[in-house]
Amino acid sequence: MGNKLVPALSRAMLILGGLMILAGLGWGIWTRVNAPPEPTITDAGAVVLAETAPPRPTALPPTDTPTPSPTPTPAPTQTLAQSSEGPAQRSVEGPADTGPTPDLLPDWTVTPTPPAPTPTTQAPQPTVAPIPSPTPIPAAEKPPTRIVAPAINLDAKIVPMGWELLDRNGTMVSEWVVPKKAAGWHMNSALPGHQENVVLSGHHNVEGKVFRYVVDLSLGDEITLYVDDTPYTYTVTDKYILKESGMPLRTRRKNAQWIMPTGDERLTLVTCWPYEWPGNSHRVIVVARPPDYIDPRQEITE
Repeated sequence: MGNKLVPALSRAMLILGGLMILAGLGWGIWTRVNAPPEPTITDAGAVVLAETAPPRPTALPPTDTPTPSPTPTPAPTQTLAQSSEGPAQRSVEGPADTGPTPDLLPDWTVTPTPPAPTPTTQAPQPTVAPIPSPTPIPAAEKPPTRIVAPAINLDAKIVPMGWELLDRNGTMVSEWVVPKKAAGWHMNSALPGHQENVVLSGHHNVEGKVFRYVVDLSLGDEITLYVDDTPYTYTVTDKYILKESGMPLRTRRKNAQWIMPTGDERLTLVTCWPYEWPGNSHRVIVVARPPDYIDPRQEITE
């Protein structure tokens, strides 16, 4: 009986060994095919992927083309024509025009022609509702409490996030303490509305996976931060994937520029990538700016 089991066990071991070899080869091929591309070292860091929104167009400067003289017309008609130009000009300038609203119609009356006994009547005066000036959202006085990004079904709590000192092979280094099941607001970054960089970090494949789909945000997607009930809206303008693992110190410092002060109002989301094991070798950086942001690199062309 024992002699019969030995060949069977040998065959089973051979089959198992062959399967393990095939699985190893398959895993090696899969990882090689799906490996991220080598980074390009640029001013943005060790860039593997970069998407940047084109500059938003701005109004062209006025030309010096002379305005033709208006054709003389009777007084009432001329007055109406001039006043009708007011709303058209406002529609071009848009909400930025906060000056006084011109009357849509002038003050005028219809007088009866003598000797007809028609009583004097006055044209009804239209009531023009004033155009309300947009109320600016005040700068926040406390950290954000909630983040919403409809494009990736993100709706999560935000909590302040600090750092701790850790011993790495005899060297004390600072490391961010990313919260569980929440986005973390970097305590040394800005509050919304202060014309500076608001930085949030979150896990993508552990501890609640709050930022699991941040990598899928696209240019133009809307992100809203809430400070209690006050919303601060941003639009995605840039997305980068930066190689972090194995990069020299000078490159990692260049990568870290995205969480530093920038001198302009923006929101920066930070998480790791890729999701699959062995992940977390790269950093995902998503930059969003206010909807009325205009890229200062844009050159106004005639």
